[in-house]
Amino acid sequence: MYRAGLRELRILHASKPKWYFRTVENALEKILESYIELFGAKKFMLGLASPVFFDGLSASAYLDELEGGATSIIAAILRNFIKPEMGIAIVGGKRPEGYRVPEELDRVAEIFGFDEETLRSLKYASKMVAKVDSAAIQDGFELYIHIMVVSCEGEWVIIQQGLKPVTNIVRRYHWASINLRSFVEEPHSGIVSAERQGLVIDMTSCKSSEARAVCVEAVNTAISSLRRLYERLPPEQSTLLDLDAHERRKCPFTIPRIKWSTILQVNRSAPRNFEELLSLHGVGPAVIRFLAAASIELYDTYPSLEDPAILFSEVPTMIREDKWLYELVDAIKSSRMSLIEKKKSLSRLSNVFRLMDEFS
Repeated sequence: MYRAGLRELRILHASKPKWYFRTVENALEKILESYIELFGAKKFMLGLASPVFFDGLSASAYLDELEGGATSIIAAILRNFIKPEMGIAIVGGKRPEGYRVPEELDRVAEIFGFDEETLRSLKYASKMVAKVDSAAIQDGFELYIHIMVVSCEGEWVIIQQGLKPVTNIVRRYHWASINLRSFVEEPHSGIVSAERQGLVIDMTSCKSSEARAVCVEAVNTAISSLRRLYERLPPEQSTLLDLDAHERRKCPFTIPRIKWSTILQVNRSAPRNFEELLSLHGVGPAVIRFLAAASIELYDTYPSLEDPAILFSEVPTMIREDKWLYELVDAIKSSRMSLIEKKKSLSRLSNVFRLMDEFS
């Protein structure tokens, strides 16, 4: 799995003139046109699952200076440029477009002729990806972009972006249906972040496999123990460390108060595994956080508390993603861009090459 960042991902609130965005759109459309002609629409879709490809695309279209803000611009241009007749379709985007994915998928299903089972699986994928990145991974970033790319064969790539309040730092999450073995264990094709957080509840880590099993066991068979833990939470407190000072507490993170009725509802649903648990209506960040704390307090089983995002300098040298950049170079050289535009685009892209060479 590739989990790294190529650059400082932060939202910059600097205004740009209209001609700048027209230049960006012109460059990106010509590069996309050339890339799809050379390598095909499906290969382009798979490229979007790679953080390196996405950052290279951003740089080659002069968007690297916008840092985290480039994602929403690329999403908007993709929606305008990509047509179903190419064999892929784009749905979602920045809120509120991201919330309309199910309705947009209905239209995509009509165009591509998907059956009901394929449509249901696509909607389920969109829902679970959003739940995983907001609830199963609790890193302090609030999701505000959800882009889904769907092929005529029913394969998909999803890119999400979250914003950390106050700091304006963003984090990007990449997913691909190809080679996806599980929605809840090491599912990402890439997580891009500018910095590592000190404590992150990562229920998707392979190190959290036992904690995931314990959460399911607790809601199915230890409802009375969960109730006792719930009742020990003071009405105005959210920290286990503040409870009953004479008792030693093991949980290192704060937890919110939850609606006990939600736990009862989950118990009645009897989830067979963590994915089923996470997929249930009403199970969000608060419930998962409570159950993660319960796995520590009641079973002495810890989920991973390490941030899954790895800085680019720490990416193992055997992980080679630069093939995407070489393909972008070919696309730029073969595009309808002018010679000056090509030189400018290749110069921006070379900055990404240098960063990769620096740490390889």
